[in-house]
Amino acid sequence: MVVFLYVDFWRNHYTFPPCCSKITLERSTRPSFLWSVYIIGLRKIALKPMTITLIISYLSGFIMLLLIATGMVPSNLGHFSFQQALPFILIQGLGIGVVATICFSYAVSQLGSARSSVLGSLSPAATALLAVPILGESLSVFVCIGVALTVIGVILSSRC
Repeated sequence: MVVFLYVDFWRNHYTFPPCCSKITLERSTRPSFLWSVYIIGLRKIALKPMTITLIISYLSGFIMLLLIATGMVPSNLGHFSFQQALPFILIQGLGIGVVATICFSYAVSQLGSARSSVLGSLSPAATALLAVPILGESLSVFVCIGVALTVIGVILSSRC
């Protein structure tokens, strides 16, 4: 599925092809809108999770190299050793980039877009809770309230 969506981040609107109407979205809703397009697109295209991951990885890698090559994005390549970069490659590249994309794509294919996005909203709460034993963090009262409200919201929305 090809999504014909022209995103204009420098203005306050998204422009669709001439056959569609214009939609105006505030800056704060842009990530949510793009995330919903991504999730619904995952469900509609019905590709295997590994195929989706390869497409996303190659496409984003190509775009990033293009932006670096044209000077639109600053780069520190060559200013660090491979040993210094290895933890970031493993955690951000393989862990977040590949494993998380495969797992989420699989969840969408098995559970559907709606359930996957609801369960995905638990990740900030899980991150906060895992930071206690793994990193020795302490949770503030506001974080505990936020985790509780998130879990209650997921439970209530899953029951509908």
